[in-house]
Amino acid sequence: MSIKVKVLLSLIVLNVPFYAQAEQMDFEQVLQKVIDHYPSVKSAALQLEKARQENIKAESQLSWQLNGNAGFTRSTSLFGTANDRLNVGAGLNRSLTNGGELGFSANIMRDDAEDVLSPSFPNPATKTQLEVNYRHHLQKGAENTQYTENKIAAMAGVEIAKGEKAALYDELAAQVIELYLAVATTQARIKNTQKTIDRGLRLKDYINKEFKLGLSEEKDILQVDARLATNRADKQSLEVLWKKQVIALNRLMNQSWERTFSPHLKLVNHKNREFDFVYSQAEKQNAVLKQIDARLLLADSAIRLSRDNRQDELDLVMFLGNESNQGDTASGDFNESQVVGGVSLEFRRGLDKSGLNAELRQAHYDRELALQDKKLIQQNLHYDVASLLAEVESAILAVKAFKKSVNAEQQKLTEATKRYKDGRIETDIIIDFESQLANAELSYELQKVELARRYYQLDLLRGAIWETVVRHEISFATEIEKGIN
Repeated sequence: MSIKVKVLLSLIVLNVPFYAQAEQMDFEQVLQKVIDHYPSVKSAALQLEKARQENIKAESQLSWQLNGNAGFTRSTSLFGTANDRLNVGAGLNRSLTNGGELGFSANIMRDDAEDVLSPSFPNPATKTQLEVNYRHHLQKGAENTQYTENKIAAMAGVEIAKGEKAALYDELAAQVIELYLAVATTQARIKNTQKTIDRGLRLKDYINKEFKLGLSEEKDILQVDARLATNRADKQSLEVLWKKQVIALNRLMNQSWERTFSPHLKLVNHKNREFDFVYSQAEKQNAVLKQIDARLLLADSAIRLSRDNRQDELDLVMFLGNESNQGDTASGDFNESQVVGGVSLEFRRGLDKSGLNAELRQAHYDRELALQDKKLIQQNLHYDVASLLAEVESAILAVKAFKKSVNAEQQKLTEATKRYKDGRIETDIIIDFESQLANAELSYELQKVELARRYYQLDLLRGAIWETVVRHEISFATEIEKGIN
């Protein structure tokens, strides 16, 4: 292969646009890579897992609680007699879903006195107690309000965390839409500029032939060269911008900055663009509305809990058990056992309830704030849907109009070229017609990008964008369990 051929091939390779050598990727592929690798997604998953632990904490309120005690004391009686006492006890209790408290207890106490008042008193003496007890809240705490509302609060916390995670996904998708379409826009401008350069080169070749025959002037060549120089400078500037935009997307996708790709827009027409249908879908999947609904759950729960806290404490307490006494007396062994039990009512009332009243008012304010926020979000969503649907319709009409404009400009240039070759019009007119065609083609391509933008935004608003993009559930259970153990 000759040196001239090698140089020619190298120049051809260098002139191949940067984007032409890149793989094509549609929007969903790019978004999937971003979702798979973006660090904040893992943070949102951690927050969700943390919120789910609140439910376990609430359930643990009904678990059994074990307690125990042991001790030794040496004291004196009323008459100055020394007495040694050894005490060992244990208990098991839990709260019930109906608001009651159930408990079991066992206690052993051994007394050993140096002197006793009467030989009939056992010494040393051992006292054993076995008991089952039950406390039922008749007013405050009835039906275990604290447990019930903690469960609701845990559920609401999970929904808020889910909403935050969904909002993060939506923010990422919106960011990817803008970056992806920015790349597509720059690519369209580069292609349009290259087509203008190609047409300019063909015109220059024709003028050169005419110039050699004496049918064209040098000013015609200079005009074409000036336009070509401008177009080449524009293309170089656009390619620098294109590379910068691709690098920004590679960063989000956690890919090498050198990796290139070319956007592949898919203008899939949405068949059902009725306002009520789109709005219902948008409202159903809106992450902020879901968070507000969870806030309403929290506020309602806080109201019920505050009302319960304002009530007086009135408890019914019952116990049943066995008590036995054993020991040695002067006349022999002593052993007695009896069934014991009792029922009582306990009452307690706080005299100053101003703090509890303030807490209840705060809960009502929180509820009203959530309702106002929900009303505002729904109102904004209403206008967003209406505006976006109107923009989609306008963009569709604009694409069709610009398509007709391109056809008209192409026919005008074709007709003018024939007249130019016949010598009936000047070179600057042909250049102007070339420029008008290029502008029409660019407007057509850019309008298609804008239509794609509206479709992507509509899919994002409806939640349809996540039908093909997988939002993975990330588990940190193994790492967390290792940290706990």
